[in-house]
Amino acid sequence: MSDLLTVAQAIAVIDGVAVAPRVFDAALSDTDGLVLAEDVLADRDYPPFDKSLMDGYAVRCADLTAKPAATLRVVGEIAAGSVAARGLAPGETFAIMTGAPMPGGADGVVPVEDAEQQGETVRIIRATTPGRFIAKRGSDVRGGATVLRRGTRLGPAQLAGAASVGASRVRVFAKPQAAVLATGDELVPVDQTPGPAQIRNSNSLMLVTLLKRLGCDVTDLGVVRDTPEAVRSALLDGMRFDALFVTGGMSMGRHDYVPRTLLDLGVDLRITKLRIKPGKPFVFGIARGSGFRVQGSGKTEPSALSSLNPEPRTPNPPFVFGLPGNPVSGFVCTIRLAARLLARLRGADPEPRWISASLLAPLAANGPREFYQPVILSEHGVAPLEWKGSADVYTLAAANALLVRAENEPARSAGDVVRVLELPS
Repeated sequence: MSDLLTVAQAIAVIDGVAVAPRVFDAALSDTDGLVLAEDVLADRDYPPFDKSLMDGYAVRCADLTAKPAATLRVVGEIAAGSVAARGLAPGETFAIMTGAPMPGGADGVVPVEDAEQQGETVRIIRATTPGRFIAKRGSDVRGGATVLRRGTRLGPAQLAGAASVGASRVRVFAKPQAAVLATGDELVPVDQTPGPAQIRNSNSLMLVTLLKRLGCDVTDLGVVRDTPEAVRSALLDGMRFDALFVTGGMSMGRHDYVPRTLLDLGVDLRITKLRIKPGKPFVFGIARGSGFRVQGSGKTEPSALSSLNPEPRTPNPPFVFGLPGNPVSGFVCTIRLAARLLARLRGADPEPRWISASLLAPLAANGPREFYQPVILSEHGVAPLEWKGSADVYTLAAANALLVRAENEPARSAGDVVRVLELPS
């Protein structure tokens, strides 16, 4: 396999890796944002009885044939949560509230605005028809039917659906445990003033936040200096997690130690370079065996760990993503490639959300690498932003989507329909 893969080839490599998401039981109230690991079934019919959809009067429609208007005797009131003591006899009605069960014999509801009550009688101004303003038992869902399917991401509406059928505890997929490690002698913390040859570490904060948006629990491992010993120790520490994201040190320079150190540690590097812009020096690897996983500092060599026979937190080996040091490159590679494996680790669909829209401005022909250009997507179309290079985080910060351009794609005109990848909000 060539070490310079297309994006499609890289996706095939990543999608071809077997993953086994962790599953656990959780209280429903603790599952917002998690993905269901099994179907949720209705415990009974919903609604569980024929119920009124309006405040008004439960009637026998056969009693409403009088002209110009029928007058019925009010024999009681049915509030939501209560049940009528008896059914309706001819010429009778119950005042009924929205959500209350219909009394026996009633086949329609007259809204309160279509009636005039005087004491114990009510005059029906506008007649109703059988079934009008009634939700029949089981019309929403039958008992035993699937309410939410395995693979559904739980949000406010889904949690309400599960709660309504009494699913107080559910089986869900656990969030992947990810770690972020930055490399480089040139990096200083955000709150420090850089020296003449230094820059602030923006990548770690960007990746930690992005990985959280992608459904991970994230640990920031800080910055490691560009020495073989420091890089080796930090990589071993990071491989305690499901996925390790290393930013910087991926190229072929004298101080780019990450890929060669991963190989020395027995990591199977499946991808080392891509035909993608931005993001060419992208690395994806799999640590062989479970010996990398330990509790605590994790700074023991893999051979030594194997003799300890630690119980892995997951059946998966640690996955390693090496990202270019330029922030836009790391962002694009995470969104387009790493996100697919992370989605499967949390039991979700790996396919991103693509949107087709019209270009608002022309574009020159693309080069030999698949290009992900920051754009602004609106109801009017796609507005390309000026590409200033893979270090231009300011343009990325103004974007809400990425326009995908094929290798050697010809020039595009305003009005052409293009495909964009919406970014996590």
